[in-house]
Amino acid sequence: MANILVGNNFYHGTTQACIVDLTPPTFAGIQGLAVQSRGQIRASWSAATDATAPIRYEVYIQASTATGLFNVNNIIGITSKLQLDTWTMPDGSFLVNGTTYYVGVRSLDGVSNRDSNTVSLNVISTGVYTGADIYETEGAFAINASNQLQGTLWALKNSVLARSSNAVMGTASYQVYDKAGSAVSGLTESGIAVDSNGQYKITPVSATALNLTLDHYMIKVSITVDGAIREGYVPLIQEAPKYDISGLFFINETNQFDGTFWVSANEVLKTTGLGTASYQVFDSDGNLVSGMSQTGISADGNGIYKITAISNLLTGNYPGYSVRVTLVVDSVTRVEMFAIQSELPKHQVKGQFSINALNQLQAMFWLETNTGIVVTSGLGNANYTVYDSNGSSVVGLTQSGISADGNGRFKITPVSASLLTDLTHYNVKIGIVVNGAEKIAYKGFTLLGT
Repeated sequence: MANILVGNNFYHGTTQACIVDLTPPTFAGIQGLAVQSRGQIRASWSAATDATAPIRYEVYIQASTATGLFNVNNIIGITSKLQLDTWTMPDGSFLVNGTTYYVGVRSLDGVSNRDSNTVSLNVISTGVYTGADIYETEGAFAINASNQLQGTLWALKNSVLARSSNAVMGTASYQVYDKAGSAVSGLTESGIAVDSNGQYKITPVSATALNLTLDHYMIKVSITVDGAIREGYVPLIQEAPKYDISGLFFINETNQFDGTFWVSANEVLKTTGLGTASYQVFDSDGNLVSGMSQTGISADGNGIYKITAISNLLTGNYPGYSVRVTLVVDSVTRVEMFAIQSELPKHQVKGQFSINALNQLQAMFWLETNTGIVVTSGLGNANYTVYDSNGSSVVGLTQSGISADGNGRFKITPVSASLLTDLTHYNVKIGIVVNGAEKIAYKGFTLLGT
């Protein structure tokens, strides 16, 4: 217990007589600064700590520079709260549009100890609104890669984004209208909730009801702000995706019809939103070529459709044929025609003849494509006949119904060559059936024998 002299030699006992607080509060300074809906500047901070209550906060403001900010002449307000809105300068003049203002905050404890932080933030003022609040509704809409309408809505209050910190936010809605002013069925939504950023995101919805040019569509945006519905119109000006089906159809080295195709949207290969596909081959008269079609083709992970190779049933030249591809992309069926422009493969009959040690004629023959590849598929039977210099067939030197082995080679049954004399005067006709058509060639004998 200490005594304190009150007067006339009278002492009063107290426990506080010798305690003096000289320590300023612990304070981090200003932490937030933003322009609000009516043009005021809002400063915010976290609470200071100190042993002596109450704690108050001095808010300083100065235009154009932070130098000299923490001068008592720049104090715009003193508060015990953790934020302060300011509309004016310390001299009473309103904040000016386009001017940069620097703001800082210092704390005072219960015995006026002041911290000495020098933290400041700055913001460009929009000027102070002295009339009624002005509201605007805005939005951004687009057609995504899946041909869906997607969009975001928002509202402005006095040219500042409206959100829960400066306005009472309700729900939003939208409706798409065509150029005749009629509502587009299915392209509407209501009860859309706002997020923490003041944005309303619509649920993506199929845009198939819109034409590809998005010709003069308008979207009515309605947002409830501060208890009233605020409305406006936003044009939908982005073009819908342009789809392109590309492909390649050909006869492969084993004389099979083969091909691949794919689809792109705005020149970007599609790998999502892909359904099954089919193709059909047509002749020059527009008739379907029987046996040359396929359905239920699925795209691989790279967005490529690969058909199952089948035996080539085309005859003549390719330019007379066309391929119609049908596929589903983004829930819409799309069709493309392809011309087959390459020539049909050319087959060459090859053969090798000899007289063996038993004076027998033996031979082997085969088919080659114009690229030099031995044909092994689509082969039927083969035949041969030997002719003399008068063009008469030589009795006994003929055979039909010859089958190919697994390598595409036809081997004749060896036969006596006793009827052959001067081999330079003989030739042989070879016939090989491929894909239902017989390919014929004549080969002369160059081997001499008896």
